[in-house]
Amino acid sequence: MSDVFISGAGLHTTLGRGLGANIAALDRAPIPPQLHAIEVAGNEHALPYYLLADAPLANVEQRFYDAIDAVIDDALTQSRLTPAERHATALFMGSSCGEMPVLEAEYRRDLQASRDALAMAGTSSLGNLATRIRKRFALQGPDYSFYTACTASANATAYAASMLRAGRIRHAVVVGVEIFNAVTALGFSGLQLLTRDVMRPFDKRRAGLVPGEAIAAIVLTGEPHRGGWRILGGANLCDTHSISATNPDGSAIAAVVRQALAASGTTLDAIAAIKMHGTASLLNDEAESAGVRSLFATLPPLCALKPYLGHTFGACGLAELALFCGRISRGALPASPGICADDSDLKITLNQAPRAQSPGHFMLNYFGFGGSNTSLIISNKP
Repeated sequence: MSDVFISGAGLHTTLGRGLGANIAALDRAPIPPQLHAIEVAGNEHALPYYLLADAPLANVEQRFYDAIDAVIDDALTQSRLTPAERHATALFMGSSCGEMPVLEAEYRRDLQASRDALAMAGTSSLGNLATRIRKRFALQGPDYSFYTACTASANATAYAASMLRAGRIRHAVVVGVEIFNAVTALGFSGLQLLTRDVMRPFDKRRAGLVPGEAIAAIVLTGEPHRGGWRILGGANLCDTHSISATNPDGSAIAAVVRQALAASGTTLDAIAAIKMHGTASLLNDEAESAGVRSLFATLPPLCALKPYLGHTFGACGLAELALFCGRISRGALPASPGICADDSDLKITLNQAPRAQSPGHFMLNYFGFGGSNTSLIISNKP
């Protein structure tokens, strides 16, 4: 088996519920985030966050599981897998937060009963969420959970595609989850990486990132009659330059891109456009721009989606993949009007208006916290 196809997709972000609503929202300019209060030790912190559309931040546990179930159901319904096929389907889970929102809610309740309550005392497994999803949707194939920061669901996608090509599985559900939680918000606030404005990757005015919620799911198959978009290949490389960032000279990023191209049997000149990671943080943007500029004599059109979604961390691999494919399928490359419209200090320019885009090969990059770097090559070219 050589080709891996996307046969179904579901998406819920701050832009809307359902893939169609998310794609339609790209026709407007990105909007600033709202502030949300987080109480810690009696002190209230107002931090920026992009929350799921049409999902009020209440009844946290039910909200968490209902939103995940709805997105996976969308993807499975679209894939038209039979009950027997679904029974044998494998699950690949990518997240930064896991069940953290639920554990935080439980801890807050326990504190009301006793000041001796222990945080996250009820679990020590990163696989609990995957186990629940398998039971909910009767998926009896193997399951794998990826917690590799911002590359988690991108890595889940790459590994699922590899197992399909090897013939070890016939179908796979890949899920990316990132939901509002205090640990993430306060952690990035403590690192002084947050902005209260729109994210402006590569722009001279870039001032940091905004956390965002997202749930995304795709179904992968080796059967061409079930889908159009293909996962051609990908690569992951861990850069040990520092504990929190990749090497700003771009060397590790250039290396992982070369590996992804080799794995997919694709060349640089075949890439029609690139979806940049674009976190709008100083070192990450510096590294990414240096990496891609060292490879391409002339850069292809570039786009970035985080100005619309926020940084959805472990879910961004899948959420941005689904949104990118959906927009290209409607004939246009995503734009980020007013953001990095001219050459920045990093010598990068982002696409400013939806531009006609014919089928081709595309590169999607994810360069994460802790030096985990992933590049995927996808195609809708017949």
